Amino acid sequence: MPVALITPPDGNPIIHEGRDDISLFDGLCDFVDVPNEAKESPEAMKEWLNTLPPPTGWFADVDEAKAFQKRVQIERDAKLIKAALKHFDVTQRELTSLLGLADPQGDGSPVRRIAAAKQGLSGVGRRVLAYLELNGGLDRKAENEALNRIGNGEWRNVMRSDMRSSRSGDGIKKR
Repeated sequence: MPVALITPPDGNPIIHEGRDDISLFDGLCDFVDVPNEAKESPEAMKEWLNTLPPPTGWFADVDEAKAFQKRVQIERDAKLIKAALKHFDVTQRELTSLLGLADPQGDGSPVRRIAAAKQGLSGVGRRVLAYLELNGGLDRKAENEALNRIGNGEWRNVMRSDMRSSRSGDGIKKR
């Protein structure tokens, strides 16, 4: 069943589904925001949809619409990360560290994948990026102090020697 997703510049997104292209076209013609030129034919409607900002479009089914929405968000994240690299004047490795992304290779590959539009940025990553812009980066000391205010002074106060002494057992046992 075809689906149309309309994102008007000044309104809320509209999702409309039809049994076939004609029923979808008829349903879209009932909306107030659709111009008269677009109401002439399904092809004219598709052309008008293409003039609206993404993720607007005419899709074969819901899955195609969801995939397109996800792709649009990943491309926006890629632009955001590229702009952040330039804005903060940092390397991919440094931005990966600032965002707190897991980087097992230690080479900034998470930021590289986002910048290459191979994966998106999480909601937490977007919030951290916004925080970086507003307040600057946190070093470990400032992070620990902030977490200690929340955790009543117990954040990262455990010493390695305390953990070792509390362990018991003889290690790995052979059978």
